[in-house]
Amino acid sequence: MYKHLINNIIPADDLHWDKVDNKYVSLSEKETQEIIAACLDQGMIEITDVCKVVQWCGYVRIGQILWRNFLQGSISICGFDENDDPLFTVKKETNDEN
Repeated sequence: MYKHLINNIIPADDLHWDKVDNKYVSLSEKETQEIIAACLDQGMIEITDVCKVVQWCGYVRIGQILWRNFLQGSISICGFDENDDPLFTVKKETNDEN
């Protein structure tokens, strides 16, 4: 679902370009480094645990972008998935000239 959102729903202006992976991502390199540092500060040293936190933070960022764009009216909810999470779509432009 994450890849679908990045590629189809969220504008590139809301994302960060990852030069290494050559794609748009939800967290900047600086944000990722800050998350890793916070994990280490809290004694989290298992790389798998740190990766889970970074991934979770990326999902939270995507959620914030979707929430903002939903409230602004640029995207709409088109249904719900098996976990009752909303499914988003780009809001269709309507022609108000009648």
